[in-house]
Amino acid sequence: MYDYLALIFNICLFKKKPQDIPYSQATLRFSLIGYAIISFMLIQMSVNDLNALLQVAVELIIILGFSNLALSIAKKRQRFVQTTCALLGTDALISLCAAPVIATLSISPNNGLALLAIISLIIWHWLITAHIIRHALSQSFSFALGIAFLYIFSAYQIMGVLFPTMNPTN
Repeated sequence: MYDYLALIFNICLFKKKPQDIPYSQATLRFSLIGYAIISFMLIQMSVNDLNALLQVAVELIIILGFSNLALSIAKKRQRFVQTTCALLGTDALISLCAAPVIATLSISPNNGLALLAIISLIIWHWLITAHIIRHALSQSFSFALGIAFLYIFSAYQIMGVLFPTMNPTN
């Protein structure tokens, strides 16, 4: 497990690639469970348990669906396990980094340093996702940046439509 976490950390630092993750169904299951637990804890800070579970389920469907679709279009479906493990693992690691920032923003929404930190984490997540996509699809980094942006933007839009935030003025 330590080796897997070190590998995910090194992918986040752009030192390793998704193909460095061993092809293993057990690693995929571990990644899915780890992602689900971390996402649930993070989402649970702002919604009830059932809503958090539903959001985690939708997030997993989005990640699995994106990975499957992108790799199928590129005719590189054999890279599904490693690509998906990389997407899940790096997203979970960034979510762990974001937890204290999100907690700070829930207490003090106008905290400039926390806002800067969350923007930095979002940009870092985008770059890491592009790094993974570049290697998974064997494309240029600029192409991968575009695909990563579309993927992340679409995921936020889907989540926003399915789980709209409560407007305090209503």
